[in-house]
Amino acid sequence: MQQISARACFILVKKTVHETEIIDRSHFNESFPGSLTGVPVSAPDQFWDARGRMNSKAETLAAAKKRIIELQSQMTDRILKMAAEVERLLEVVTEREAREFLRVGCNVPSSELSTYVRFQERLKGSETLLTRSRISFPVLKSLVGCDLETRQEILERMEIGARVDTKEIAAIRKRLRDAKLTPGQLVARKNGALATAAARRQGEAAAKEFKDRLHAFVSIIINTTDAVHIVSDEVRSEAGELRREFESLFGSDHRPPEELKSASPAYQLSIAHLALEHLEEGTLDGAAGITPRRDERHPWIVALQSLTGRALPEFKKEMTALRQTPPPHDRLKVVELCAGAGGMSIGLERAGYKHVALVEFDKHAAATLRRNRPGWNVIQDDIRSIDFKIIQQLDIDLVCGGLPCQPYSSDGYGLGKEDPRDLWLEGVRVVSEIKPRAFVFENVDGFLHGRHADHVADILRRFRKAGYQVDIHRMQAEDFGIAQERSRILVIGLRDEFAGAFRMPSGFPERRTNIGDALVDLMATNGWLGACEWASARREQPRFGRDGKVAGYGALASTIMTRRGKPRDKEAARWGSKDVDIAGLPDHAPTAEQAAKPGFMPALTARMRARLQNFPDDWEFQGGKQATADQIGNAVPPRMAQAVGLAIFAALKDVTWDMEAMLWPEESHRMIVSAPKLAIQDAHHIASVERVDELDL
Repeated sequence: MQQISARACFILVKKTVHETEIIDRSHFNESFPGSLTGVPVSAPDQFWDARGRMNSKAETLAAAKKRIIELQSQMTDRILKMAAEVERLLEVVTEREAREFLRVGCNVPSSELSTYVRFQERLKGSETLLTRSRISFPVLKSLVGCDLETRQEILERMEIGARVDTKEIAAIRKRLRDAKLTPGQLVARKNGALATAAARRQGEAAAKEFKDRLHAFVSIIINTTDAVHIVSDEVRSEAGELRREFESLFGSDHRPPEELKSASPAYQLSIAHLALEHLEEGTLDGAAGITPRRDERHPWIVALQSLTGRALPEFKKEMTALRQTPPPHDRLKVVELCAGAGGMSIGLERAGYKHVALVEFDKHAAATLRRNRPGWNVIQDDIRSIDFKIIQQLDIDLVCGGLPCQPYSSDGYGLGKEDPRDLWLEGVRVVSEIKPRAFVFENVDGFLHGRHADHVADILRRFRKAGYQVDIHRMQAEDFGIAQERSRILVIGLRDEFAGAFRMPSGFPERRTNIGDALVDLMATNGWLGACEWASARREQPRFGRDGKVAGYGALASTIMTRRGKPRDKEAARWGSKDVDIAGLPDHAPTAEQAAKPGFMPALTARMRARLQNFPDDWEFQGGKQATADQIGNAVPPRMAQAVGLAIFAALKDVTWDMEAMLWPEESHRMIVSAPKLAIQDAHHIASVERVDELDL
């Protein structure tokens, strides 16, 4: 067989004695596990003999995979049929009677009863998805037993083809549960567990006695501002006894805290030990140069309280939620990779960040950034050719970017790390070189597809090795008042000392809008008299949930794509159901003459697409029609980026935002104005960065 590089080709030519058969690469990967089983795909000799025929190993693997998949499908089918039978049983008997009948009459194990009994209540309408995913009983049991929020996230991951097991369900459940705790509660729980684990060597009773006594002691002094009271004989005596108990549990030899990572258990123990020593000596105030304000708690006392496993009581004086960005000297510094047309950049600017650098390879997108923000430091270059180590000296707060999504999108070949456009490992390198306090990278849902699981795991391991606690989150554009069905994956990492304070921003379902209200003014600008009627129909159009029932009203735009030519059939059908012609990129809004033609549906101008992506109406895109369509389709909606930016800002600076006021400033005073026309520049003029006359799209 002819040797062909797997990286460079998408087809494999199989030569036989009588004919030549073309086999598509995806089919090859399905039949012959390749890299999924550790067998290099670039070595086809392992699968073919000298005459171009499959060898016995390849045939065995292909046959085994086919049989196993069939058996998995059969097992899933039987599980779902069993659940359906139990549902019918519950229609005529009580739950208690059904459980007893299944256990005694049908010999169903007690450990399986709740799964079948609760299935219809918690997973009704998801049968097709579960069948397609070939779900096993252990995974189904975990799915039925978890909370609603965890179940919804797991089902969403399964819909995009992600592989899910019981371990992942448990991890997601823990992440979502921890997200509901305050940072203090999270730290207290972690350090409380540390104290209990260490004390277990000498007995649970001793550990409980120590924590109870420590809690009672700290509760007396935690909120006091009376220095005389802290150095009283009673306090010093109790501190001495607690120090001796502490040393019996944790030892007396602790490294200085400045030599330890601030988020490590060893650091917390070192601080707690110092606190007891200084309390015993009456020298806590001013120790190590720490003198808290009257409205602050001493950090060493906080460390002591954490060891009790109980959260600190809230301050009597509540923090004021901020409603505007900080002054320039208090803004956080950000380096943005693959900045595109500036969607994420606008959002971070609104969230109180100052751009140190924006790196963008595409000349049209770089020109767009310079045109709208002349003061930004835009670097038009490939991030693979840039050494970022020197930037570490600038003490960067955030590294972010929208790394290329084509290796993971439905429009691409789904090659993942095999796609030369994949830059995830470069993202890891940049973070390792700059060492920011936090990072956030955006991508499409396909990033979580099962075929990329090994690559994603490797990426997360590398980030963690670089010193970050990392998690994957999903955001829906509609939850932030954007009239578009746009789901995005965010990989967010923070240094250990900040990770416990980060909270993913919650959505604003009451702010949900629709494509009609979002575009009605732009649709009517060129004389189309039916624009308001079209918008009203979109506002009243029902939306359906997974179970086929009406979930609400108000049509959302389908995901804005980069293409401006003929759409795919499914894409055209999705847009057509919302009475929108997605083909092409018209220069102007519809006219009355166009609307009078039979079968008329309005098409979207570039400005309309930009509005659906949440770009401000005065944002000017540079380049021709295709360049403009690419920039808009690849962008991160600014309000989504702003929400994440504010959440990271809050974690790094310990501030509280009035999130809604920040995301929708001066809403009550909003003035409706005509949107400007988009500026286009000829491709060969962009490199010179000269102003050109603005032309209509």
